[in-house]
Amino acid sequence: MDRRTAIADTALEVIARDGLRALTHRAIDSALDYPAGSTSYYFRTKSDLLAAVAARLVERSRETFMDIAGTESDVATVVARYLHDALTHRMIDLRARSALMLDPAVAHDVRDLLARSFFSLERARALFVDPAHGDGLVSLCEGLMADVMFGRRVSKDVAALQLPISVYLQGAGSSLRGARVDTDLP
Repeated sequence: MDRRTAIADTALEVIARDGLRALTHRAIDSALDYPAGSTSYYFRTKSDLLAAVAARLVERSRETFMDIAGTESDVATVVARYLHDALTHRMIDLRARSALMLDPAVAHDVRDLLARSFFSLERARALFVDPAHGDGLVSLCEGLMADVMFGRRVSKDVAALQLPISVYLQGAGSSLRGARVDTDLP
């Protein structure tokens, strides 16, 4: 793993564990056992570091999604498995994303990227004849993640996540295009 990636991954961990205020260049250097100033060499400002964190979240999400989509073709199953993976293996990413999105000090462009880091609204809209159904699918998925993160929904089981997604897709059924899951979703 290159240093930029290691720094971004460590920044995610720091934010998820201790909050955005704990994120400093020195904290990253210390956590990675890098010489002082290493993080500053790669990311001059905290804004640069936050932009790298957001970009890393997008990258990790896309990699995970493509791995899951490569083994499955049913839209509801792919989305449910993707959510399950996020909620069981990527809670650090979800916690860091939430902290960053809620902090008014984070630049608007970084928050925009974070908002799209788990689901692509544009790609979801392309799945449907009526783009509003794509908006609804993304909102449903974001809501399911929030329900688990905040303790409202206890089960992270794939089947439990798949049920509301399947119901939504059935309701939007005539609007669903014959999209390919491996290229057209998050």
